[in-house]
Amino acid sequence: MQQTISRPVVVERAVEERTAPQRPPRALTADFVRVVLFTCVVIAHSVNGIAYGPDELQATSLLGVMLHVTRYGFVAVTLFVLVLSTRGRTVSPVTFWRRRFGLVVGPYLVWSVIYMVSPHLIGRDDPFPSAGSFVGDTAHAIATGEAKYQLYFLLISMQIYLAFPVLAWLFKRTENRPWWVVGTAAVIQVGMFSVYQYLPRPTGPVWNVVYENLWKTLPMYALFIAIGGVAAQHYEQLEEWLREHTLGVVVACAAGAAVSIVWFFCATSFDDVPPGVTSPWNAAFLPWWVASFVLLWLGATWWDAMRRAGHRVGARTVSAATLRAFGVFAVHPLILDLLARFGFFGELFARFPDSGTARGAALVAATLLLSLLAVEVLLRTPFSKWLVARDRIPMRRQTPTPTTA
Repeated sequence: MQQTISRPVVVERAVEERTAPQRPPRALTADFVRVVLFTCVVIAHSVNGIAYGPDELQATSLLGVMLHVTRYGFVAVTLFVLVLSTRGRTVSPVTFWRRRFGLVVGPYLVWSVIYMVSPHLIGRDDPFPSAGSFVGDTAHAIATGEAKYQLYFLLISMQIYLAFPVLAWLFKRTENRPWWVVGTAAVIQVGMFSVYQYLPRPTGPVWNVVYENLWKTLPMYALFIAIGGVAAQHYEQLEEWLREHTLGVVVACAAGAAVSIVWFFCATSFDDVPPGVTSPWNAAFLPWWVASFVLLWLGATWWDAMRRAGHRVGARTVSAATLRAFGVFAVHPLILDLLARFGFFGELFARFPDSGTARGAALVAATLLLSLLAVEVLLRTPFSKWLVARDRIPMRRQTPTPTTA
């Protein structure tokens, strides 16, 4: 017997649907940018793992410092997604922390322990230390993000989540002064860069500890925190402005990038190379990091416009890659360690003795492929949330149970 719904109930539901707060649309531009940045992380770490000849060192060093855009780009994307997802809604700090911290704390702890154990399991002549030493070393690595070279970013992510209620309040209070926010943040970040790049290292054990870990704190990323938050606040206006001023944005970004690149070649063309040329806090490369991120975002905006217009531009590929991106980020150093342990690096040198570029390209391809295969396995384990920060994918697709009338 068919159930009937009275007219007052229908009207009431319609009113509820109209008055309920609308969840902001998912910005696939952020997914596109995130996938590209994660890929660049694998490229950067693979390039660092291969020796290059004298003729390739300058170009390789330039590539390495250019790819530091990943750390700053990740911060901007993280703030963009958080601000956009909470825009127009009131979320209590406790609710926000409960939802967000679990996404990163679990994987961070698990991978920190894995990377503290793995060298002793796959390395040669590297036995386990005493239980007390191992526990102490692991606790220190977890506190400082030093269990592996990429895990510091999860430490930064946790700081962003912790500070986000305050950041969201600041963005709301300064909503009508976006350039003031970006300018102030730029001053803070350049100041932090100057401390590391130009000022003498402090003395004393306490100051040494502070100095060693200060670059993992939010002030070092202030400009990109502001860029991500302001872009989310003014998302629709920004999209329209980028469409109307695409040529000018490209020209400005190309000019900024050229400044950094020309400076690098000038600085490295003499025997007396300035210290810290390739450091991730060299202020001379800040124009490149900002320009390359803006160009990447512009490309993602163009891609998303093509997708919405009905063109086949790899939307499914981007969605699939987004699901696996964190897992690749987490597991790829382990893949690199295993490739080195089982002789793949030596094989690359035997096949390409005179070309570091060929060795690097082959290592990037192998690392990406094996990392993706590892993530496919991890996604189907009961521990997928702890390992790749994603819900488990069933081993087999469940077929719908037929229903009878």
